[in-house]
Amino acid sequence: MKVLIVGLGLIGGAYAYRLSQKKYEVYGCDIDSEAISYAEKKQYILEGSTDPKKYIEQCDCIILGIYPQAILHFLETYRKYFKKNQYITDVCGVKSSFVEQATVLAEPAIYCSHHPMAGKEKVGISYSEECVFEGANFLITPLDRTPKSIVEFLKGLGKDLGFSKITVISIDRHDKMIGFTSQLTHAIAVALVNSDEDMETKNFIGDSYRDLTRIAEINERLWSELFLENREYLLDHIRHFEEKLNEIQTALIQKDKEALKTIFIASAKKRREMEK
Repeated sequence: MKVLIVGLGLIGGAYAYRLSQKKYEVYGCDIDSEAISYAEKKQYILEGSTDPKKYIEQCDCIILGIYPQAILHFLETYRKYFKKNQYITDVCGVKSSFVEQATVLAEPAIYCSHHPMAGKEKVGISYSEECVFEGANFLITPLDRTPKSIVEFLKGLGKDLGFSKITVISIDRHDKMIGFTSQLTHAIAVALVNSDEDMETKNFIGDSYRDLTRIAEINERLWSELFLENREYLLDHIRHFEEKLNEIQTALIQKDKEALKTIFIASAKKRREMEK
């Protein structure tokens, strides 16, 4: 299987690293020649180039590890090089805003999006080997008309990458859930860190603050796009979160210990259920 990975950043680099170990023939493209040199030196890829045309026609699968707004531009630019029975996919964290159009632009190749629920707060290919896929979720998001062949291919890809749970869901269901489990949590972490006005906070940090704010060290280019592409779902989740935070605030104002205990018991029960 010959695979072209476009975008040798954190996730693209991690895919190249893992797939090369599984004996895929991996080629890489990036606008950053240093990322290509790093991938070649580490033997993540057989070879790389800043020009995707060099590899598109010879590869069975193209994996787009680029930002949401760049995906459609790539497909529009290189669509004349795509071929029948070729698979094209992306690792983007939002889907609804572009997948329908991407599917058309990819023809005669077959398009299906997916989302690896793994990564790090760091940026760049040099951190790729630190990405932990074991125990992580791999989401496949076909349209109703998406051929089953590419869905089955992506299931195999997820297994080869090391993901523990592979789920097939609709793009709308994906964006709603990711708005809650990923984007809302990043918004909370960012807001918490930015609310800090004490210069000595770092001297009082424990595990709870450290764990909760790790993802506040955020890639501003990527996450500003993800937030805006999924703004309606994210706004709904923020409003609901504010309601639950206000319940705690009200209990504090009223000095209502029983209300606080009820809130804490409910959250503890939900959290334990997630581990089953």
